[in-house]
Amino acid sequence: MLEWLDISTRADVAVARQQARAEARLAGLPPDRIESVAIVATELVTNIVKYAGSGRFLAQTMDLPRGPRLALIASDAGPGIPDIDRMRRDLVSSAASAGIGLGAIERLSDRAEIMTSPETGTLWACAFEGPGREADETLDVAALRLCHPTESVCGDDWRAVEARSGLRLVLADGMGHGEQAAEAGTAMAEGAVRPALLPPKHQLARLGEDLRRTRGGVISILDFDTDAERCDYANLGNISGFRLRDGEQTRFAMRDGYIGSPAARPMGESFDMKRGDFFILHSDGLRTIGAELLPMVQGRSCLLAAAFLLSRTELSRRDDISVAVARWRPTD
Repeated sequence: MLEWLDISTRADVAVARQQARAEARLAGLPPDRIESVAIVATELVTNIVKYAGSGRFLAQTMDLPRGPRLALIASDAGPGIPDIDRMRRDLVSSAASAGIGLGAIERLSDRAEIMTSPETGTLWACAFEGPGREADETLDVAALRLCHPTESVCGDDWRAVEARSGLRLVLADGMGHGEQAAEAGTAMAEGAVRPALLPPKHQLARLGEDLRRTRGGVISILDFDTDAERCDYANLGNISGFRLRDGEQTRFAMRDGYIGSPAARPMGESFDMKRGDFFILHSDGLRTIGAELLPMVQGRSCLLAAAFLLSRTELSRRDDISVAVARWRPTD
């Protein structure tokens, strides 16, 4: 899915369940896990209808370095869940829902995380690991994207691959929207992880040479080296990025221009990194993320952080939207 499914009636429950099953098949999940996905989707969406009245649902596969992961995101602006511990007990649900209880959502998912309050409503981020996926205990990564409201393809694309002593994370935004933007976004993202990997700034310079005859677009690369405790960054164009450390936001510089322009000159810089740091990239489909929102994601998983930013309607523009998040996991 590349667009939110609006939820307001019980008929939407069946649609969400169908979309979740379809996405689970794309992720390569076996039949028993597909049914677990369907059960969780049913509970999440039924709770939106019965408890919040309306909300949104998204099922999307993330292609990660060690295999695919399916994400189920459910968001509403309802009153929140006041007694979350009680609702976690099996057979207790927030209203007349599927009746399996929030505890079963957490048990059936490989990971399930909730953010709930009267002020923000309720946000669920549930993850299901693809077959044979190997867990990476060092770097947590997640990325989500949405297509332009009038399109069925997304001009934003991303990649994450293992590199040196860590990982390379790429976010690209093809110029405009629609098929040609999607082709450009994918070409940039794939080119940025093409072997043999060069340092980020040099990779972008090579990419510019390769894509001068395409529509082009903008892109950022982050290389994480956990041995050196360093992040190398390169950018061309308006992909926003920042590091979040202990509640403090450090914004990354951006270089005017776009991939495919003969005058393009990518910029690069390096940052120190320590355990617990978040690194966030997003396209201009999201407005500038203010520091006041960031305490909400501190200490959360990358998937919940990405889902939170994607779900904030006040941040969204009428455009393709993407957000990618990486975190060096704490030791405790």
